[in-house]
Amino acid sequence: MKTTILAIAVWFSLLAGTARAGEQQPAAPPVSQIIAQSDEALEQRDVNKAMALVRDALARHPGDERLVLQQARIFVYQKRDTQALELVNGALKKNPGSRDAKLTLAQLYGYRDDYKKSDSLYRELLAANPGDEAAAVGLIHNLVLEDKRELARQELQKALQLHANSLRLQQYNDYLQPVTAMASQESGSPELFHRIQAGETFFTDNAGNRALYSSQGVSYDLARNFSTRFRMDESSLWKTGFQPVTVLSGTEELRMSLGKYFAVRGSGGGVRFADASSEAVYSGDLDIFPLRGLLLSGGYSRFPIVPTFDAAQFDLLAGGWHGRAGYHAHDFSFDGSVFFTHYSDGNNAEREYGELMKWFGSGTFSFGGGYAVRHIHFQQQLANGYFSPGQYWSHLGEAGVRVRAGRVYRGEFLGYLGAERADPTGYNGAGEALLRNEFFIRRWELDLNYSHFHLAQATGAFHADMISGALGFRF
Repeated sequence: MKTTILAIAVWFSLLAGTARAGEQQPAAPPVSQIIAQSDEALEQRDVNKAMALVRDALARHPGDERLVLQQARIFVYQKRDTQALELVNGALKKNPGSRDAKLTLAQLYGYRDDYKKSDSLYRELLAANPGDEAAAVGLIHNLVLEDKRELARQELQKALQLHANSLRLQQYNDYLQPVTAMASQESGSPELFHRIQAGETFFTDNAGNRALYSSQGVSYDLARNFSTRFRMDESSLWKTGFQPVTVLSGTEELRMSLGKYFAVRGSGGGVRFADASSEAVYSGDLDIFPLRGLLLSGGYSRFPIVPTFDAAQFDLLAGGWHGRAGYHAHDFSFDGSVFFTHYSDGNNAEREYGELMKWFGSGTFSFGGGYAVRHIHFQQQLANGYFSPGQYWSHLGEAGVRVRAGRVYRGEFLGYLGAERADPTGYNGAGEALLRNEFFIRRWELDLNYSHFHLAQATGAFHADMISGALGFRF
């Protein structure tokens, strides 16, 4: 009897100890929760925390496919896509039929611009399950980037039949289906895009110059590879003690795409100066797209020079050659331009501009830094109402933030700080601030911008402010 009582006491003691141990060491969170925490860390740009969570979980769940694929996604975020490929292929070797591994591999190939392999995987997933929304979105995204809009639209219509309330698919539907899309599909003609816009800009500087620029424009696609753009500008220029003068100009531009890598542009029009005299203006350019995101452009143009009230008295025109190189990706951009110009008052000018910017962060909020340089050289220093230095240089560091609120708002706020030099003086402090706001309401677009300059302007002043607004409609 004593032995039985002792055994029962020991059994109850063990149960109590086990209960206390459970209280002291709570169960580890499930894998799905760890992945959610890792995604949250990535959104906060804390890559080390995201990776640590996954590695700790892998120590408890070795070889878990969900964790392996999450680790691969983190490698992609770190631009270590070769290691990501090894992980995903390893997961597929263990489980050749894994839908999640195939989806991750398709996304990875798309990130590497290998759309042929990526599209093939997405189509394989859709063949196995036509209701796979993630695969449908991935394929549509690829086709848009490949400029295969008609195929993207076909896949979109199939996906919308199964996922009519999908927000991501509706976003692509808004992008791919303008108002004229239904009519163009019924007639069998390709989709066309059109846009109308009107804007106002007010400029003032510390030299007493004031200007109000009004512009109206219409962009119209005549065919898939052929478009036209009409623009009319009215410049009202004045300064203290003088009545405003008005300069009008209008141009029509035609653009033709010559396959994937080339496009030509040509424009013609006229300018009516304040004294009612008129002159022709025109331009011609060749655009080359050797790589995705890269533009090389060059051409010749003739245009009016009316930065100030004083310049408007000389009916100035300028003509010459120009070139541009630009590269734009989602997190990096570079722009460089060069101009060689002859003025109708006998002056000659050379200008070079360059700017590069690197962005960090997510689509909702990002920050960046960069550098901007400007060089201007005029053969003569004339007093004809425009800035004509013998030599001018500016070197500015650049920093800014981008903010995005869904599909309704985009904001970009930039600050420049550095130094400038205009012969014969030495370098002086310089800076600039740009505030850009874009609002999107269905097919309407509203731009509201402000700029403050503490560096040389085309007017010759070194302090200036500019406010602008534009309203556009896509149809």
